[in-house]
Amino acid sequence: MRLLLFLVCLLSNSLYAQTLQKPPLNVTPLKEGVYVHVTYGMYQNTAVPSNGLIINTKEGVVLVDTGWDTKDDTENTRQLLQWVDEHLHQPVRLCIVTHSHDDRVGGISELRKAGVRVVSTPLTAQQSVQAGYESPEGLLPNDTTFTIGGVPIRCYFPGEGHTRDNIVVWLPRQKILHGGCFVKSVAAFGMGNVADANLKEWGNSMKRLMNEFGTAQVVVPGHEEWGDTKALTHTLQLLKKYGKQ
Repeated sequence: MRLLLFLVCLLSNSLYAQTLQKPPLNVTPLKEGVYVHVTYGMYQNTAVPSNGLIINTKEGVVLVDTGWDTKDDTENTRQLLQWVDEHLHQPVRLCIVTHSHDDRVGGISELRKAGVRVVSTPLTAQQSVQAGYESPEGLLPNDTTFTIGGVPIRCYFPGEGHTRDNIVVWLPRQKILHGGCFVKSVAAFGMGNVADANLKEWGNSMKRLMNEFGTAQVVVPGHEEWGDTKALTHTLQLLKKYGKQ
C-alpha cells in the first residue's frame, strides 16, 4: 500500500511539473519581412503568451521587445536570437523595448551579450534599472521615425496607460501597429496587470492612439491573439466596463 501511494505521488508530482513548463518560442509571419515572436512567462502556474515583433531589413533585424525573461533566466531571448540566426541568416542590429516590465526588458542582458543595441525612451531606461534590469539606451523621443534597411519605423508615446512609459511601434509601410501591453487583445476579459497603470488617463491616451493609427491593418497587443483595430475599441470598452474610464 505504501509503495502504491508513493508511485501515485511520484506520478502526480511529475504531471504537476509538466504543467509548469513553459512552451518554447513560437514565431508567426505577419507580412513580408515582419513576424510576431511569442514567448511565455509563468503566472499562477499558467503559461501566459507575450508578443513582440521581428522586422527583417536589408541591413539586419530589428526586434520589438525581448522575450519574456527574468533576471535569472534569459532562455526565451536566447531562443529568439537562435531563431533569427537559423531562419533569417542576418544579425540582430537593434531591439526597441516598449516599457520597463519583465515581458519587455527581461532579455536585455542576453541581447547585450550578443552585441545587440537596445533602445527605449529615457523613462523606460530609468525604470528598467529601478526594476533590477540592465538599462537600455534611453534616447527615443516621445514621437520619432527612423529608417533601417529601407524600413521606416515609428516609435510613439500615446500617453500614460498600462504604465507611465508605454510606447507603441508603427510600421507605416506594412500598416502594422505593435501596441504592446497598452493594447488589450480582443480575447482579453480584463485589464491584466495594472500595478503601474494610470487608469484615469488610459482611455484618453487610447483615443490619441486611434486618431494616429486608425488605418492599421494589423494590431499586435502585448498578450494573446492579434488582429485588426477591433483591439483598440475593445480596450476602450474594457476600461469603461470596469469603471476605469
